[in-house]
Amino acid sequence: MSVVITADSTCDLPKDIIKLRNIRITPLSILLGSESFLDGEEITKDDIYAHVSETGEMPKTAAVSPASYYEVFSEAEQQGNSVVHISLSSAISSSHQNALAAAQDFKNVYVVDSKNLSCGMGLLVLKACDLRDKGFEAKKIANRLQSLVPKIHSTFVLDKLVYLYKGGRCSAVAKFGANVLGIKPVIGVNPANGTMDVVKKYRGKIENVYRQYINDIFAGASKMDTDRIIIANSGSVSGETVAFAKGVASGKSDFGEIITAETGCTISSHCGPKAFAVFYMRK
Repeated sequence: MSVVITADSTCDLPKDIIKLRNIRITPLSILLGSESFLDGEEITKDDIYAHVSETGEMPKTAAVSPASYYEVFSEAEQQGNSVVHISLSSAISSSHQNALAAAQDFKNVYVVDSKNLSCGMGLLVLKACDLRDKGFEAKKIANRLQSLVPKIHSTFVLDKLVYLYKGGRCSAVAKFGANVLGIKPVIGVNPANGTMDVVKKYRGKIENVYRQYINDIFAGASKMDTDRIIIANSGSVSGETVAFAKGVASGKSDFGEIITAETGCTISSHCGPKAFAVFYMRK
């Protein structure tokens, strides 16, 4: 019995890695007005940003349905495989609950609540692939992932608050209104419960803020697991900023992999352009 690794599209891993590591993606949906599009398959984040710019209407997102999960799990079972599925945090989406509902009809499907988002999820997905490739069975992979969930460190700095504020996913941003005093907040994911909060605040031009954020993150490099880190952005971040982050990372520790990624449509719908993030696992 082979193990199939599946994950919600919100893991935001680059397509070449998804293909190389043989990961099955279950896409959430993006709602623009009365139209619905599958994340990463029928729409791009640039389409979303253009829609907001042209209409002033914010995107909405919808969870993966139980029926969609059932189809994926059923296909794996029919092929004689077991499944480990990594879902978007149950605190911010019903996708996890829907996956659990679908999994009840299968003996060898294990659903892991990442209690995270974007490439924080992605780190768990890649760890699942590592374990699968070492020959671990599905149940042991799921149990190992559960123990790693609290170790994922996910933060991202925002240029503008309007997407996250209007999307209602992080109530803590309400206190700032619309970029009061030019504040650039850092949003962090609490790995204990999967919720988001403002964990730090910067002021100034966003290009300078990126560098402050990067330096602050890698000041704690000694606490990072060195297998891999992921540097991600939601578009319109310069290549120089990404290169600076990679350079600082390489200078601070000998990471096995430094992956660069761009957020998918679901995450971009809630953070808007110019969000920048570093994701890592604690030792």
